[in-house]
Amino acid sequence: MAAIDTNVLVRLCMADDPEQCRRAQAFVQAHAPVLVPQLCLLELAWVLGSLYRRPKPVVIQAIRAILDNLDLEVEGPRALEAALERWEGCTADFADCFILESIRAQGRVPLATFDRKLGKLPGALLI
Repeated sequence: MAAIDTNVLVRLCMADDPEQCRRAQAFVQAHAPVLVPQLCLLELAWVLGSLYRRPKPVVIQAIRAILDNLDLEVEGPRALEAALERWEGCTADFADCFILESIRAQGRVPLATFDRKLGKLPGALLI
């Protein structure tokens, strides 16, 4: 199974470079379903929020569109979906929400943290 990285996801989401977007779409179509590593979605959330200055709801919508795309197979989608739900209702970072939901899925809570925002979430413990 082929896979794509964050740069390809950014081109697919933003279509800000028409040639690269076309090549990304052609690759996905030729190799579908392609694997989307979890780390690439974490990077994508950061890129869209920080570099492209997209608001949180737009970032969430973009990640959900990837999760729903039948040509893309996201690694560990349940933890990512749970992290998105958690992130929607809190002020913690998406990466922190993903870490928490990943360890929750493994039955390894509480998650010890010094991060005050993360520490407020169920399953996290501010130490």
